[in-house]
Amino acid sequence: MRLVGRVVVGLLCLAAFAAAIYGSSMAVRWLESRQLLDRRPDQPVSIASLGRYTRQVAGKAWFGSYFGTMVFPSRKDPGPRPTPVVAKWERSRVAVDTLNDGGPGVEAYLRRLVARLDRLQHEVRFVVSSRSPLITIRFLSHAAYARVGGANTVGSTQTDYYTTSPGLISARIFIDAGVQDTPGEVQSTLIHELTHAIGCSGHFYSPADSGRSVMFNANRLTDWSQNDAAVIRLLYSPWIRSGMSPAQARAAISLFAAGPAP
Repeated sequence: MRLVGRVVVGLLCLAAFAAAIYGSSMAVRWLESRQLLDRRPDQPVSIASLGRYTRQVAGKAWFGSYFGTMVFPSRKDPGPRPTPVVAKWERSRVAVDTLNDGGPGVEAYLRRLVARLDRLQHEVRFVVSSRSPLITIRFLSHAAYARVGGANTVGSTQTDYYTTSPGLISARIFIDAGVQDTPGEVQSTLIHELTHAIGCSGHFYSPADSGRSVMFNANRLTDWSQNDAAVIRLLYSPWIRSGMSPAQARAAISLFAAGPAP
């Protein structure tokens, strides 16, 4: 009888332990679903927090054009043009994950890239995580990629979004790993497509833009330029909202630029 009693007590302890773990997991999910882990500050974001350079260039006509070209679909892009509205992530946390091996150094590069993206703005916590990723990255052979992205590109991004809040809800990045011979080529494609995945739908086509934006059509950069960073900071700020038209976004940037100096 003592042995039976010990077994029963042991089973009860195991059940209590399992219930505690399950309860903790459900509590974390509830907190996230209620957005209690939201990183956005309680007080309005100050203009100074977006950086001196962003403040300096926001009122420039060329930067308004730069922002519009980077964020909204280009008329030169092949295929049907989606509705030209802002579509950005509005969740408190967005996980990014690779679904297969991208080659030497790619995982470490992605982590550095996402860490900088996380530092550039104050609204969304971007992380590299295999837990419920909303942005996924898959590296394909040339033949497999051609069926997804066509034969004339080396990377493509498919997004699902609403033309108003909550904006982006999922993004899938595909990269042709079969025709890119160096880690630098893979990295330049990855940052280009990741920038699409966070809400920058446009491309630059002028050769003058080849060294100043990752959204140049034939990009070879592996980091966001100062101008790219300013666009991302403003895109993920309270002044820009999902659903804005190009004209509304330009007006919002002008309002930001007209604010008090930091």
